Amino acid sequence: MPKVNQYIATSVEKFSQKGGEKVSNYVNAAGKAIIAPLVIMHNPFTKENEDNRKWAAVKQPVEAVITIAMQLASLALLYKGVDSLIKKGKINFKYVENATKDISKIPKKILEACNNDYDKAITMYREQYNEIFKDRVGAVVSSIAYLPVLALSNKVYPKIAQKLVNKNENKSSK
Repeated sequence: MPKVNQYIATSVEKFSQKGGEKVSNYVNAAGKAIIAPLVIMHNPFTKENEDNRKWAAVKQPVEAVITIAMQLASLALLYKGVDSLIKKGKINFKYVENATKDISKIPKKILEACNNDYDKAITMYREQYNEIFKDRVGAVVSSIAYLPVLALSNKVYPKIAQKLVNKNENKSSK
């Protein structure tokens, strides 16, 4: 069991290091697509009939696909725009600018990772700040995109569900 726990701990740590808004969106979509339908269909405390539960359960994966597609597309556009602004020098961070003037402002871990190469350390420091900035702005964009995603899924889902119902009715009538 200790090896399993160590594997889980290591995996969670790697996952959190690679984290960010994209990973958060993947986890959310996976939960909606896989876990939510199971909970809805097999909830022992509900008094809903089976047809209503099926309808609600099928909606979750459809919404997950729409959500992940829209959020990742919006994040890709956002990140491209932010990268462009960074390259043009329109976005700068005070901490990084201070570090370019004073080597003691660069975190020791970054300097050690770059074998005390000042130029590489500044580049790595700048990249870390850029990624943090993009992630924070991405979280805001994902939050703002939630209502349009919900509206779109509420519009698209009934059409998809009706096709699925018709397909199942045709199969059962044969």
